[in-house]
Order: sequence, then structure tokens, then C-alpha cells
Amino acid sequence: MRLLSYVHMRNIVGSTGAGRVARQMTEALSRLDDIDLRVLADPEDHRRVVGATGGPWNTFRYHFLQNETSQQQARWYLFRSPRAESYWPEAQVIYCTAESYVPTRTARLVVTMHDAAVFEDGAHKKNLAMWKQRVKWGALFARLASEADLFHTVSQYSADRIAHYFPSIRSRLRVVHNAVTERFFEPITERGQRYLLSAGLANKRYVLAPGGLHHRKNADLILSAWPKIAQANPDVSLVIANHCDPAYEAGGSAMPRVLMTGHVGDDELCALYKAADVMWFPSRYEGFGLPVLEAMASGTAVLASDSSSLPEVAGGAALLMPPCDASKHVEAMTWLLRDENARRQLIAKGTGRVACFRWSNAARQLHSEFLQLI
Repeated sequence: MRLLSYVHMRNIVGSTGAGRVARQMTEALSRLDDIDLRVLADPEDHRRVVGATGGPWNTFRYHFLQNETSQQQARWYLFRSPRAESYWPEAQVIYCTAESYVPTRTARLVVTMHDAAVFEDGAHKKNLAMWKQRVKWGALFARLASEADLFHTVSQYSADRIAHYFPSIRSRLRVVHNAVTERFFEPITERGQRYLLSAGLANKRYVLAPGGLHHRKNADLILSAWPKIAQANPDVSLVIANHCDPAYEAGGSAMPRVLMTGHVGDDELCALYKAADVMWFPSRYEGFGLPVLEAMASGTAVLASDSSSLPEVAGGAALLMPPCDASKHVEAMTWLLRDENARRQLIAKGTGRVACFRWSNAARQLHSEFLQLI
């Protein structure tokens, strides 16, 4: 099968969400024997990124856009030109690895839609940027609804919510769950050990919040609950990894025993997961929730929200609490931090749960959906 994968390469380095999924799924598809995969990309993004990604990105065959990404997407939307076949006439399937549109002539168009968060009240702060994004994505999704042959999404929850807003595509939605990068199943590297030592975390007890501080990741609950957790557990710190909304940074820095790391690489993130007592993910809304599985693969107990896709992903192997009740998170976290046996039980359940979430499995499932189109 001849597959042209449209990848926003600027998003595949230094990303923990949709960019990580695009990268891992493309790599896993390329390893299947009966796929001839090529990548459609912005040439400037390719020039800046390919050195940092290494293999297989430095060996893929590429077809390059004639314009910068945003300009090209506008041209595709407004004029339906150039068609995908102008890049690779023999392509059978055009696969957009995130919410994008590439017009086609005879090739089949498949698009990954991660979630419907932009349309959901409460998932994002209500501001001008949110309303602009809602209008933009509404127009994009409407175009895709009229032209795409298949929609891949990452959870049954996302499929249901996307179909709620765009019922005409319900029959074209296919669920293939995300998976865990192999790095998280492996031991802490020497680089990871050095990072823990330099951060003052070696042999220290801490809770890891890997989603940063954002409205969608429930920063308000973290800021409310952590001081109470810290007071009840004076030997435990909180590590907040990855980027934070500047609106929450001062509040995070003012809390007791908090380390805000900013973005970290996979070796460092893997070490943070594995050395943590508990991974805390009280998110308001997730189309999937990769940190839940990354923590399970790392052998760490998980406390998360019981909202959106998280119960589906956790599969009974995490402790779930309402995202609107800080007191329940305080109570649950304090119990986990004080009860080592409870943590061990969750770790054992998580290890069994995460075992099947491999990118090779996800790629084969998605490939089977491609084959039914051609």
C-alpha cells in the first residue's frame, strides 16, 4: 500500500501529546512490511527538525509543500489546490496525522481527530483565542465531514463526542487507541539518573504532575489541593513537569515544596515517572490521556480524574476522583502516599493494563482500516 503521511514536523520534537502520537504512529506504520510510506512536510520544518529526530526520519522519502504550512493549509481549504496526487501521483491513501485537510483526487483521505475539546464548554478557558479556534476548527471539521473517507480517533469517548457535534461522520469514525513509547517500559538511563541528581530528586519522595499547569489540566484543583496534601505529608514534594500557562506559574511557585521543571526530554521524563511515588493527572478533559499509560509503563501508581476518556484508558488500574472535588483528591493522595501496599496494587494492575498498548499494535489496527478503503 502506498501511504502519504502528512506530518506537522514542527510538532514532533518536544511534544507530549498529539505531536508524540503523530511521530510514533508514523514510525510504527513505516515498519510494516506492506506499506510504502512517504512523508508530506513543510521543507523548513524538515530542515530544522530532521537532525533532532534521527532515524527513521532522516531516511524517509519526502514530498515538500510549496508554501509555509499555514499558507498551504489556507490554500488547500480555499482553493482545494494542489491536490495530494500532485506530490505523489501513485499515492493510494493520504493520512493526516492530526486535524488537517489535504484535498485529493482519487486517493483516499484519512484524518486523525484527537478529541472535540475545542467545542466543549469547560475544557478551555472562555476567551477570544478559544472562540477563534472554535470557529476555525468548526469550518475545518465541516470540510472534512464532506470529503474525508475515514476518521481515526483515539478513544471511544472521543468518537462519541466528535459524532455528537458532527453526526454525519459517525459511520466513518474508527477507534484505534494510542500507545506508549517504548522508552517508558525501559529502565532509567544514566542521563535520567544524572537529571534526578541535579534536580535534587534522587532518593526523595515526590508526586509527579506531568501535564503542567493549564486550565484543561485542572491547574486550579492542583493549586487548591497541593498545600493541603503537603501539610499532611511533610516528606513529599510536588514536581510539575512540562510547560505551564503563565497565568498559573506564580501560584505554582508560591506553593510549598514544588519543583517546576518546564519541558523535559524523554530520558528525563521517564526518570521522573519511575522515581515518583504517585503520578497525579486531575485533568478536566482528555481525548486520551497518554500520561496515564506512561506512568503505568514506568511502574508508578496513578491518581487521575474520572472524567472524559480517562476511565476508558485507565481500565480500572488507576484511582479516579472527580475533577471538581479538590477534597477527594487530597484524601486519595494522602491515602496513597501513606499506604505502600495500595500503591503496589495499583502498580500491578497498571503493568497488566498497559502491556497491550504498543505502537506496533496500533499501527496494524490502523493499517487494516486503510486496506478496507482501497
